[in-house]
Amino acid sequence: MARRWRSMAVSPSRGVKPWRAPPATLRQDSHFALAKCSRLDAGQSRLPCSKQSAGSRRCLSAPHSILVPHIMKPRGRRGRFVATGAIAALGSMIVLASGLPALAQSYQQGFSAYERGDYGQAYKIWLPLAQSGDSDAQFGVGVILDNGQGVPENDAEAAKWYRLAAERGNPDAQFNLALLYDSGKGVETDKTEAAFWYKKSALSGHVGAQYNLALMYESGDGIDRDPATAAFWYRKAAEQGHAKAQNNLGVLYDKGIGVPENKGEAARWYAASAEQGFARAQFNLGVMYDFGTGVPLDDAKAAAWYRKAAEQGDAEAQFNLALMLDTGEGVPADKAGAATWYRKAALQGNAAAQNNLGVLLESGDGVPRAASEAGYWYERAAEQGNTSAMRNLAALFRDGQGVPQDLVEAYKWLSIAIDSMGSGPEREAALEDRTELGERMERAETKEARRRADDWLRNAGPGSSMPRTASTPPPERSRTELDSTGSGFFISMSGLVLTNHHVVGTCADLKLRLGREAIGSATIVATDPAHDLALLKASSAPPSRAIFRMGKDVRPGDDVVAVGYPLRGLLSSEANVTTGTISANAGLRDDPNYFQISAPVQPGNSGGPLLDRGGHVVGVVSAKLDALEVVDTYGDIPQNVNFAIKGGVAAAFLNRLQIVPAAADSTAILSAADVGEAARRYTVLVECWK
Repeated sequence: MARRWRSMAVSPSRGVKPWRAPPATLRQDSHFALAKCSRLDAGQSRLPCSKQSAGSRRCLSAPHSILVPHIMKPRGRRGRFVATGAIAALGSMIVLASGLPALAQSYQQGFSAYERGDYGQAYKIWLPLAQSGDSDAQFGVGVILDNGQGVPENDAEAAKWYRLAAERGNPDAQFNLALLYDSGKGVETDKTEAAFWYKKSALSGHVGAQYNLALMYESGDGIDRDPATAAFWYRKAAEQGHAKAQNNLGVLYDKGIGVPENKGEAARWYAASAEQGFARAQFNLGVMYDFGTGVPLDDAKAAAWYRKAAEQGDAEAQFNLALMLDTGEGVPADKAGAATWYRKAALQGNAAAQNNLGVLLESGDGVPRAASEAGYWYERAAEQGNTSAMRNLAALFRDGQGVPQDLVEAYKWLSIAIDSMGSGPEREAALEDRTELGERMERAETKEARRRADDWLRNAGPGSSMPRTASTPPPERSRTELDSTGSGFFISMSGLVLTNHHVVGTCADLKLRLGREAIGSATIVATDPAHDLALLKASSAPPSRAIFRMGKDVRPGDDVVAVGYPLRGLLSSEANVTTGTISANAGLRDDPNYFQISAPVQPGNSGGPLLDRGGHVVGVVSAKLDALEVVDTYGDIPQNVNFAIKGGVAAAFLNRLQIVPAAADSTAILSAADVGEAARRYTVLVECWK
């Protein structure tokens, strides 16, 4: 049964001719393809985007963990493959070069020390064994040096010990040595050498090595590209239960790459991976059910698998689930639910979701009507090359809905859309729309619009993150200067940052730092000037995120910890940690949205988290009294009279955006130092450039 492409457009409320959209193929990037957009009938006005197509299935460079005990930070393209069973297996085998029971006992003592977290003791026990030629101890010493556990991290020394163990046939050491060559850690990057050691390890049955070797054969990274051999090694890993290998083997069968095309076999491997919880496979299996390829068409099963992947953060699954909720395919129609999932995908940069969220916001279908926010999302999608969003944005400018009426901007976006389309009915319709619009404009205006469109296409183009305004050309980044700084904190692993509106409200550009490290730029997602709150989207993912306090509210007298970056350039470049108490349950003039706090804060603290002694967010630092003004008025200098927006107010702001931050009860009592140490991993310096 063929997929029916359905429109989600709304009826126009204005006495102007709606623009029609014949089908058009949209493409987000080299791996993810959007399917056709629906045609708009005469009584419809907005252009939605339809489901992510089967072309969205690739997952060929997904990171995996490291084959050493416990968790180690990712390294390079794939990261290290960490599995707690590696040392455990060695501990049970106790295969020592000498074969002496005493040495075996010593190795086990080292393993026991490692298991209880006494890495320094494990290192002391294993080092002489490693020096005597024991390959298991050599591997263990390499792991400790690689992780910096109980000793300074030293990748070069780790590589030396891995090599000694690898040359004695230890497959785990062979794999970790390959990872070092693959990432250039401790040794010069050498893909050929990496492939050599991956293959040695893979031939011994090492599942991580089999998977990584398959990746290299598929991509031709360091070795000649050979999809058939890639499929061979994916199958080896897949048969051992490796979820990513199962998914990627499914991709090869799905596309007929290296193996004969076989949709049923593709669905079988997708299902094996999906049942293990791998989000991309869950999405792929949803696509198979959605389009009836390899399995019977089943909208309900498609929706169920999309939901599983969507709940793990897969943006394409979030979009497809939203569209099914929007149209009532496979699930009861639920416009509010559709808006929730469109927003989640939109916040991850999915252009089709950004456009469709704009459609709902403009119409007020399932969400409060908000034409200005619709314009924001249309522009975000348009900047990525989504031609439906370009035309929808042009309509807002044409009619002055949510934005000031600006025929020049409307003509500009229509021109960009036309130049971005291939030949076909949609382009012809857009040309007709532009001609009609041009009849309402002066020649100088159409000339200016054409100039802006040419400038956008030449200098920015789809995918650019260059900030734009509705009525002026984009500002030149080279002319901006650092104007002020504040603080903020990550509330999600997808890169959402909460801060104060007064920190970011007038900035041309925003940059973030985590301690001394620059971590990229940020864009404003939403603001609430009345409560001095703003939500940003960072260009990179954080190492951690804040958790809000649940349950019983804090009370006057409760201890709190403030974290932020005050007096940037004068004080430490690391986040400062100060302590105090909740002084009052209201702010200036009994404002119930604020706490009064005694924790010392300075300029630059604004936007940072206020935390309880469990390490959970109870507020957002916002303001301090102007000491000089108080002296003039009351004749006394205020001491530690500062204010923070209540956590409940911040959570309500996020909930209005259909974002639910992580939250937990505060049962543990931590030291202020521990609270601050954890907060430094998610509290950022926000630089305002003008």
